[in-house]
Amino acid sequence: MVAAILGRCPNCREGQAVRGLSRVVASCPVCGVRFERDPGSWLGAAVIAYAIGVLAVAVVGTLLVARRGLFVGLEWWLVATAVVSVLLVYRPVKGWWLWVMWAAGWIHRDREDPEAGSR
Repeated sequence: MVAAILGRCPNCREGQAVRGLSRVVASCPVCGVRFERDPGSWLGAAVIAYAIGVLAVAVVGTLLVARRGLFVGLEWWLVATAVVSVLLVYRPVKGWWLWVMWAAGWIHRDREDPEAGSR
C-alpha cells in the first residue's frame, strides 16, 4: 500500500504508476499491469480527496471563527484551505485508490490471447 501511495505500481512496487499531480500511466512499464480499465474508475479518489478538503475547511473554519469570530476575508482563508488541502492529498489518495482497485482484483495484467500468436 505504501508503494502505491508513493505513486509506484501496487503489483511490482517498481514501475511508476502516477506521474505529476494526478496523471496515471496506462500500464506499468515494469510488470505490464494495466491501470486504466474504465473512465469512471478514479471517481472514488476524487470523492475521497474532496471529503478530506471539506474536513480541512470545517476544522480551519471552526478554529478561525472560535479564535477571531466572523471577520472580513474569512471566505478567502476557507477557499485557500480547500484548494491547498485537495492539491496536497490528491496524489497520495489516488495512489491509495489504485492500491484498493488492485487489491480488489479490478486492476491486473491483461491475459495474452493464446490464439493471437497463431494468426
